[in-house]
Amino acid sequence: MKNRVIKVIIGIFLIFIIGLFIRPQKVIYEAKISGKVIDENGIPIKNAVVSRIEEKRWKNKKWGYEEHSEYKSQTTKTDDNGNFFLEQKSRIDWFHTPLDLPFAWCYADFEISNNGYETFKTKFDEYKSYKKDGCYACEKIEFKPKITLKKNYR
Repeated sequence: MKNRVIKVIIGIFLIFIIGLFIRPQKVIYEAKISGKVIDENGIPIKNAVVSRIEEKRWKNKKWGYEEHSEYKSQTTKTDDNGNFFLEQKSRIDWFHTPLDLPFAWCYADFEISNNGYETFKTKFDEYKSYKKDGCYACEKIEFKPKITLKKNYR
């Protein structure tokens, strides 16, 4: 009887520990971006293409080193007033470790292009924000850039 009670207690303890580290949790890994695109005279540019830039990473199977490339994950166009909106992106993470720290840096990398204008592309760290209190990862963070596109004289 005593062994059975100990096994039940150990079983409950193991289920509790597993529940701490293996559970579904929504993680917002890309923040909202809502901004405005204007020309050098302050006139809104409509139908400019705005694309979120993300980085894809993978391991080279032959040599074992890590490779990466950029890709456009979300694309939208500006409205008649030059405004655009890119929704936050999330994923479900199942495995969590004690090293999952309660803070995060959120970045907004994007590109804006339109005929007759030079393409604007953010530089790394140009738009970044630290996590807000009471939120997880990039939750409730929104970037609101005002971008000026320069005329392309070529």
